[in-house]
Amino acid sequence: MTVDHTPLETLYLREEIARCEDVNELKERIFPLLRSQQEQWSLYIQQLIADSKFTKSGFAQLCGVSRVTIDKWCKGAIPKNRETFLRIGMAANLTVEKMNLLLRRYGQYPGLYSKSLEDCICLFVLGHNEKKDALQQFRYIHGRISEKLIPGSSPPCDNVSTVKFDRLLSGIDSRDLLEEFIADNISMFSYSYHKFYAYVKMFLSANNYGLAGNVFELAETQGWSSSLRQCVSAIRQKKWYPTRNKIISLGLHLCMDHEQINEMLELAHMEPLCAKNLFESVIIFILEDAEINNLLDMEAEDPDALCRYAKKVMGELELPEIDSFLSEISEIDDVW
Repeated sequence: MTVDHTPLETLYLREEIARCEDVNELKERIFPLLRSQQEQWSLYIQQLIADSKFTKSGFAQLCGVSRVTIDKWCKGAIPKNRETFLRIGMAANLTVEKMNLLLRRYGQYPGLYSKSLEDCICLFVLGHNEKKDALQQFRYIHGRISEKLIPGSSPPCDNVSTVKFDRLLSGIDSRDLLEEFIADNISMFSYSYHKFYAYVKMFLSANNYGLAGNVFELAETQGWSSSLRQCVSAIRQKKWYPTRNKIISLGLHLCMDHEQINEMLELAHMEPLCAKNLFESVIIFILEDAEINNLLDMEAEDPDALCRYAKKVMGELELPEIDSFLSEISEIDDVW
């Protein structure tokens, strides 16, 4: 069987998603167009495991997942987050180029970014992986650095362009030098998200939600997860390294529209919501439909409306990404 790798136009898909009147129409019209992504992933991960010379059980152990999870991947279930894709790529000892292909094509995530702490370490081990044990090297180095460094503990440093930062990183040829490099530039990793922090703070201020005051009252009434509350606290202290699903979740809790969530993602050096990603097509549908039905007003009588609606829609679907994401959606007992 030949799999058609011709990419669907994202704009076309977004327009088609916007035309869907309910979740049933979304499943009938849009989901079949995106199933090819799962088919391509199934073929890719099976070949990747075969090339790695590991058994499925061995590859599962290396990635830190169960054999059952590997079997699901081989049947087309796409990993739930970017961090899992990174583990897969390092377990398979991919090159930087192939890692970026894995992230972008199969995960619909941004490629490696040197000013992200985890990506910086990943770039180093992929470029200096003579023993073919990238994932073990990553965990070892990340563990050592995490023990020594606290974000925000170093004095501010001058901003350096990403191109120059990449060049400096490429000149490092030992773990000790990498640790020194990260220690010398730890403020850079925080600074690289300063526009993201500023945007969230501006949004909260514009909507009368002070970081130390009303936003926590909002979190209490909406039933935010403890991890999402910690994110807001860390944003205030400029100590949070953003993750994609947390950004999307934060946007839903703050009743942001499609463009506002995309702006947050861009400021965190990530791609906008992707209509070619099955899970994110659901998020786009929720946001488009919520805007039409006036569910994006934080000053409305029911500020929980967007989260409530998102939970309802996701509860009607069976996607591997949804179970983990639902834990970030408010626990609201009212029935639609």
